[in-house]
Amino acid sequence: GILATRCLTSRIRILPLDEIRPHEENDPHILLTITNSLMTEGVLHDPILVDSENNVILDGTHRYWALTRLGCRAVPVALYDYSLPEVSIGCWYRCLSRTPSIGWANLMNTPPGTMDEGLRAVTRREGLLSILYRDRSFTIASKNFDIFEAYRLLSFFESAMRGQDSGLSFATERDALERLRQGEVEAVLAPPPIKKSEVVQAARARQLFPIKSTRHVIRSRPIGINVPLDWLMDRVESLAQKMEAMLSSGTFTALPRGTIINGRRYEEEIYIFEPSSFGGGYQGGSKGESKVPRSSKGTIGKTRARRIH
Repeated sequence: GILATRCLTSRIRILPLDEIRPHEENDPHILLTITNSLMTEGVLHDPILVDSENNVILDGTHRYWALTRLGCRAVPVALYDYSLPEVSIGCWYRCLSRTPSIGWANLMNTPPGTMDEGLRAVTRREGLLSILYRDRSFTIASKNFDIFEAYRLLSFFESAMRGQDSGLSFATERDALERLRQGEVEAVLAPPPIKKSEVVQAARARQLFPIKSTRHVIRSRPIGINVPLDWLMDRVESLAQKMEAMLSSGTFTALPRGTIINGRRYEEEIYIFEPSSFGGGYQGGSKGESKVPRSSKGTIGKTRARRIH
């Protein structure tokens, strides 16, 4: 228990906000919602996940942009060694409930194939983008593969689909293909996977990918570390002292992979921070009730928790 707590708290650091680097753009509507939420609640929910070597944001892009807009100076982050297998990278597929009457064969530059062939083309980086149906696929191939070109193309098609009442939604690779096979969606837009080195390149060069391009899966994630917004306006040293006092006052409750909180299924083990009487974190929940982070309050899947002191 003590070792697990030390591992968690050792990940958490305070960094100057201008030293962490996004690798994805932001959606203006999502950014406005998050900015308004931060201003209304006055609390930042959960640390931003960051690569310890390059300060690249792995999860929390829109919170970063919102904090920047609000003029914050410092931010709590959870650091991960991006070079290790404990951090894996996937992508988000675009699910289409309906596809408009578009001549895909005229737009794509390869003959139609099977669903598996279209999937293989993007996985092997033989194609920039595939649209998958249950019984066929269409792919745009390129002799000189460029991951940034692939995602510009994805962004173009995504924008076009949004204007065509397509019922577009995001899903993991596995979930999207399962929904397609089950007939829950008509088609899936499948981009090629992005490599870790390309994430770092995008952040360093500020050549940002579109939103929902990458999906980072980590071994464990701390949540429920809720920090008053006015703390983030202060110097890094001041915030670090307050964070240290807050973390040392509470405990973490571990929940296994697959836990569902507020409709989100976590692919990693999660550790919910429960502060004691310290004034920093979320104090919700009645006596004997499991405390769920305010940002995640809602349905919790059937899980078995263990408390780490």
